[in-house]
Amino acid sequence: MKKLYLHTFGCKVNQYDSQVFMEALQQVGYALSKSMIEADLFLINSCTVTSEADRQCRQLIRKVLKDNKLARVIVAGCYPARCENEIRDISDRIEVLPQGMDIVMYLGHKTLKNTNIGITKFDGHSRAFVKVQDGCNAFCTYCIVPYIRSKIFSKPLDDVLSEIKKLVDSGYPEIVLTGVRLGLYEGGLVNLLKSIVYGVNGRFRIRLSSLGVNHIDNRLLEFMSSNKSIICPHLHIPLQSGSEHILKLMKRQYSAKDFESVAETIYKYLPDASISTDVIAGFPGENEKDFKDTFEFVEKLELSRLHVFRYSKRPGTRAAGFEKQLSPVTIKERVVELKKLDACLQERFWRKFIGKCRPAVDEAGNNCVLTDNYIRLYFDKSNGFKENNKIFGVKVIDLRGEAWGIANSTEMQKLTARI
Repeated sequence: MKKLYLHTFGCKVNQYDSQVFMEALQQVGYALSKSMIEADLFLINSCTVTSEADRQCRQLIRKVLKDNKLARVIVAGCYPARCENEIRDISDRIEVLPQGMDIVMYLGHKTLKNTNIGITKFDGHSRAFVKVQDGCNAFCTYCIVPYIRSKIFSKPLDDVLSEIKKLVDSGYPEIVLTGVRLGLYEGGLVNLLKSIVYGVNGRFRIRLSSLGVNHIDNRLLEFMSSNKSIICPHLHIPLQSGSEHILKLMKRQYSAKDFESVAETIYKYLPDASISTDVIAGFPGENEKDFKDTFEFVEKLELSRLHVFRYSKRPGTRAAGFEKQLSPVTIKERVVELKKLDACLQERFWRKFIGKCRPAVDEAGNNCVLTDNYIRLYFDKSNGFKENNKIFGVKVIDLRGEAWGIANSTEMQKLTARI
């Protein structure tokens, strides 16, 4: 039996696509290997959102070429879609999987018969990601994604439901709906959620991945509020900057005031909600005032988490040609300040729930559990704790200045009951 080593860079969409690759290859006789040295096929699913993602991909390619002289090396994903030659120039051993092409067909196998719709498991995870949408046509000035994932696609509803049913039946307690722009799901996100809530049996919960500001309205929040036991009170809404000036340069389709208004509305419907966001530090032309506006804006909204990205100049985007590109030193300093703010935001958020009980799921591979409102709690599992693939209760406690949890399944029965 041939051995496959699969490495994934990037977002939840990529992680889902890698699971599709893996299951397809297993059906034609490949076994998953934990050793790159023993692999017959080395498949990299790449990301190209930042120059650092590109660098890490090239570094891994060189490592496998050195350590495994016989493996077939294939690179898939966004990096080759952006610049195939950069990858091919590394070595003539490198093969590139065309964007959107089935890996099984690329390898010369006959088309699989009775192929399962979507994925049937999510290897190495206790929560399963399900891609329901792909593609973006927003063309923000800094972003390369619309140039390589421009085709807007929504997975048919019946296929989504079939996939989720299989995952829930397999014991996954949480399904994370994901997409490049999840809010563009054809037929509407609320209708999708209704179909899942009323059409899939079992004890599970749904979490939404990243959503644009303009895709969050009262109808969505009303449905989330009415189904708190099934839909997690957690929304990740990319901000990128709190400066109106920089948002205009980025060609974002909202203002800071719009973002603030949406956040306030979320808290009205979902008082315990976690709102996390993304911020780019060092966008071209970002002066001290712009940075201060961003810092103070994020701080006053009392967000729960801040993902900080340093601006990465992407050839082919409009921002790459902007004047006033900031120095790496300045960008690094601002990243450091924003990461300090993130640490404060996270602690401030979880401290609000000390002594309170929240539904949680186990996170595979570490001593953590994840609450519905995205508090990651440390947990001592050495005492025989076994709650895998279930939703259970934890009480948030403060231990040594860190968020810890105490299991309390009995107290959670009424909180996790289906409505």
